[in-house]
Amino acid sequence: MGSPPRPLSSPLYSGGALRRERMAEAGGGNGGQGGHQGALRWTANMSCFMLRHMVELIAKGARTDKGFKEAHLNQVTRVLFDHYGLDISGTQVYNHLCKWHQRWVCITRLKDISAALWDDHTSMIVLEEEHYMGYVK
Repeated sequence: MGSPPRPLSSPLYSGGALRRERMAEAGGGNGGQGGHQGALRWTANMSCFMLRHMVELIAKGARTDKGFKEAHLNQVTRVLFDHYGLDISGTQVYNHLCKWHQRWVCITRLKDISAALWDDHTSMIVLEEEHYMGYVK
């Protein structure tokens, strides 16, 4: 089924090879093409990595009551570049953070519906049919 994984200290892991290895871990991203070769496709691994570093910034005392400063977004881009080798801009990080904010708003709105229930087996919010039909209108 192919060769076994090489240790990272292997001489075959130059900077580019290590970046390709991290890209495979990330699930592809934008292919490391400098961020200007089409839209960036955020993978689940990349999103989790970005969100964890945003949480770390807050834990270290970054004030976010008025949003993240450009310097904070750029810190996250550097960490993403170091880990995945992707040239991601602060704007892309900001836009992705906005996407997660929109998702969170939808979840909290659903959670506030009195008929909403939590299903432990599927880990999802469940609505009765009439409430669901009213929500999807």
